[in-house]
Amino acid sequence: MLDCSVAAKWILPEPGRESALELLARYEAGEVSLIAPELLLAEFASLLAKRRRRKQLSAAQGLQAFQLLARCSVRLFDVQSRLVHALDLALERNLSLWDCVYLALAIEHGCPLLTADRRLLRSGLHSLVRLVG
Repeated sequence: MLDCSVAAKWILPEPGRESALELLARYEAGEVSLIAPELLLAEFASLLAKRRRRKQLSAAQGLQAFQLLARCSVRLFDVQSRLVHALDLALERNLSLWDCVYLALAIEHGCPLLTADRRLLRSGLHSLVRLVG
């Protein structure tokens, strides 16, 4: 289970990219399975749009980056059926709903949430959250 902060490092030059690329290589070799909510694509598209507004990449680069991530073939799950659980987690843990959508899916599948988000790691959910990068 991975979140956008890790998947973005597969495509964009960011600190901690090496660890994320190692995870991608292990996934492509069939050593690990990776899943994510469909939210991953929307969150990545939002990140690209933000970087375009900040003039950190061109529109063409943003579209190319999105297409690259979409081709990574991570198994995606719908968000709607997980919203109630995600909202419950968000309200209970005082976390963002978006982070909790990822958490809800990780809990459902009994797997860790791989993230590069140190704030999420500090949430106290150490048994569920693992840092990459």
